[in-house]
Amino acid sequence: MKKHLLQFLLVLLLAPTMLFAAEQSLSLKVSGNCGSCKKRIVKAATSIEGVSDASWDKNTKEFTATYDDAKVKPEDIKKAILKAGYDIEGATAEQTAYDKLPSCCKYRDRTHE
Repeated sequence: MKKHLLQFLLVLLLAPTMLFAAEQSLSLKVSGNCGSCKKRIVKAATSIEGVSDASWDKNTKEFTATYDDAKVKPEDIKKAILKAGYDIEGATAEQTAYDKLPSCCKYRDRTHE
């Protein structure tokens, strides 16, 4: 009986730590220009099950997300942002996705293509 009680107490003590350990954060640069970009980038990330919070700063281009690593991988979040038409550090969105962005959200310099 004492052994079971001790095991139960140990589980109670470790459970919050195990839950917290599953929560991770992702930070990366994401291209964009305006408030509409912010809405699309955040929506793309938070549409994935397991992402609990996301934000993007239009001045610094810094994107951050909080996610449950038991439900989602960082690559899944990156793919969603790329699919929405936004370049991320180390990867470029497909041209067809980028072309669907409103003109205010176009950030690529077409003079150098």
